[in-house]
Amino acid sequence: MGRRNVTNVPGQALALMNDPLFHQQARVWVDRMLAERPVADAPARIAWLFESGYGRLPSPSEVSACVETLAELEALRGAGTDPAAVWADLGHALLNANEFLYLM
Repeated sequence: MGRRNVTNVPGQALALMNDPLFHQQARVWVDRMLAERPVADAPARIAWLFESGYGRLPSPSEVSACVETLAELEALRGAGTDPAAVWADLGHALLNANEFLYLM
C-alpha cells in the first residue's frame, strides 16, 4: 500500500508570490480585463476576473472582499498610483489563491 508523507513546501508558494514572471502575468491578465471592460464598475471587473481565472462567478462575499481589498491597496500605494497597478495587485492575489493553483 502506497503512502505519501505529509510535507510542507513553502518554496513553491514563495516563488509564485515573488516571481517577476507571475507579477507580469497578473498585469497582462488585468490589462486584458481593462481592455475588455474599460467602463465597467469594480464588481463587474471582479466578476470578469473570477470567470476568466476560476471559471465561475464570484459570490457576493467574494465581490465585497475584493472591493475592500482594492480600497486597501489604493491606500497602501498612495495617491496618484496607476489604477491598473492596483488591479494587478488584486489579480496577483487571485492567481496565488489555492483555487487557481489547483486548476494549473
